[in-house]
Amino acid sequence: MRVTDARERTDDLYVTESRENVDPASFAEVADSEAVTAGWVATAFAFDDDGRVLLVEQPWADGWICPGGALKSDESLSEGVARELREETGIEVDPVAPRGVDEFAFVNEETGETAGWTLVVYEAVAESTEIAVGHDVEDDEEITDARWFDGLPADVYNPDLFEPVYERCENGQ
Repeated sequence: MRVTDARERTDDLYVTESRENVDPASFAEVADSEAVTAGWVATAFAFDDDGRVLLVEQPWADGWICPGGALKSDESLSEGVARELREETGIEVDPVAPRGVDEFAFVNEETGETAGWTLVVYEAVAESTEIAVGHDVEDDEEITDARWFDGLPADVYNPDLFEPVYERCENGQ
C-alpha cells in the first residue's frame, strides 16, 4: 500500500479517536470488512464552484456523510478518495488536502479485542455538479441518495468529527 500517513505531512489536522463497543457477532462481521482489511478509509468534503458541499446518505449512517471508502492496496490516500467519490457519486474531484484524521476501532464487548482503521477526511474541489448515484458503484455500496448542500445539514453523521473538519475545509486549514 502506498499510503503516507497524513499526520506525518500535515501538522494542523483535526485528530480524534473513536470507539464503538459491539457484541461478538457484530465484531466478527466488521473485523472481516474491507475497511478493516485495508486499514485506511478516505472520505472528502467535495465543494463546487458555489461553495456547496456534496454529501451522501447510506442506510448504516444516522445522517448525511462524506462520500468515501476503503483504499485499494495500490492507492495513495488522494487516489483512493478520488476513486471513491467517482464510484459513489459520479463526481470527479481534485483532492486539496487532508483536514482530519480519526482512528476508529470497534471493540468486542466480551473480549476487549479491537478492529478498525484510520479515517482521513479530505477537502476536495468538484470538477462538475452532475450527480450519478450508481454511476460505477461497487456491489457492496449502498448509497441511497447524494445531494449538494449549502452547508452541513443538521443531521450530519458523527458531528463530533465532521463538523470541526468541515469548518477547517471552509477556512482552508
